[in-house]
Amino acid sequence: MNKKIKISVLGCTAISAGLAQAEQVLSLHQMQYQEDDDRIKVADTSLALKLDFGVDYSLDLSLGYDSVTGASPTWQIANTTGLSGTELEQGQAMTDETLLGYAHDVSQYQIKRVPLEDTRKSAAASLTVRDSYRNEWSFGLAHSKESDYKSNSVSASYLMFLDKGKNRSVNIGLAYLNDETLVFGTGYQSRTEEKIQVINFETGLTQVLSPTSIFDLKLFFNHDNGYLSNHYLTILRGIDLNEDNIITDDEYFLAADSRPDVRNGYGTKLSYSTQFWSWLTGQFSYRYYQDSWSIKSHTVSASLSFEVFDGLFITPEYVRYQQSQADFYLNPNVKEPYFSASGEGSNDTRLGDFSADTYGLTVSYQVNNEWQLDLSVNRYQQTNQFAASWAVLGVNYRF
Repeated sequence: MNKKIKISVLGCTAISAGLAQAEQVLSLHQMQYQEDDDRIKVADTSLALKLDFGVDYSLDLSLGYDSVTGASPTWQIANTTGLSGTELEQGQAMTDETLLGYAHDVSQYQIKRVPLEDTRKSAAASLTVRDSYRNEWSFGLAHSKESDYKSNSVSASYLMFLDKGKNRSVNIGLAYLNDETLVFGTGYQSRTEEKIQVINFETGLTQVLSPTSIFDLKLFFNHDNGYLSNHYLTILRGIDLNEDNIITDDEYFLAADSRPDVRNGYGTKLSYSTQFWSWLTGQFSYRYYQDSWSIKSHTVSASLSFEVFDGLFITPEYVRYQQSQADFYLNPNVKEPYFSASGEGSNDTRLGDFSADTYGLTVSYQVNNEWQLDLSVNRYQQTNQFAASWAVLGVNYRF
């Protein structure tokens, strides 16, 4: 299953770097994710270890294992899938796009849930080195593998303080991903290995405004190249088999999701954190994103952390997201959701025009100097009727 997750380059803030001290932390987290309507379900387990060697070196290690089950809705032929035959061969000869099946009657094409089951194993390591001025270099490696998807990445970032008081800093980071995925061929009869390469660049400025507030500005750019389609999703294409310039009900084909092989995106993120009182802290951010697929998005988030009593924190969070649709997207629920014989096309609602709300609540309890427990519950809902819920339980041990 293609569950590619982009790795962003993260820089430490001036506050966190200024308070750096030697500590060792072992963390275990378990996440349960469930989409509505009995769609995808994910169970994810991650184990992380942070080791500080004095105050100049830090090593972060993590292992992850997650299982995915459920069904994803996409176009299928009502009675069978992957049909081959004369019409499919004839249609494939008239397009460079991948055709997966053919039905003599367009009414046989229906959006059905396709069962899936997969597991993913991952590992990551990051080393941070600090010089005599407390500037930081960080270097990272990551690897993950699924039955039909492999991902390898390297990253590096640099954090430099601009004043003696360490109240202002700049950071710059770069990450490179080299992924491989298995893709279905004509009529589901074959699978080929395709490459995906991703470059993420980020730079930012962090400014401590007061003893209780901090501001952060980030600029980012990403370049994706290779097979960027989702080979589990399908679309319908009309192909003029008899070349009479009319698409009739027996000239529609089940075809593979097809997206441009290059995607360039850029944007900015503004963040502000402040402590109103000793028991109340707030974090607020705005993010703007735009890419070469004509998608533009705005994300606003806000969270408040309440210290109910010593060691117990409750943090509600709200995120509002809105985006415009990709220029090759077509809503699968329109009257005629069919694409031409050639060219990009996708019915993936994640590429559509929608807005979404996320509500979260995190409870964190510092049991003692060594043990900390975290519980987070979240609810996500889009205006296009997609919704999901997830919860994360974590245990942290400092030694």
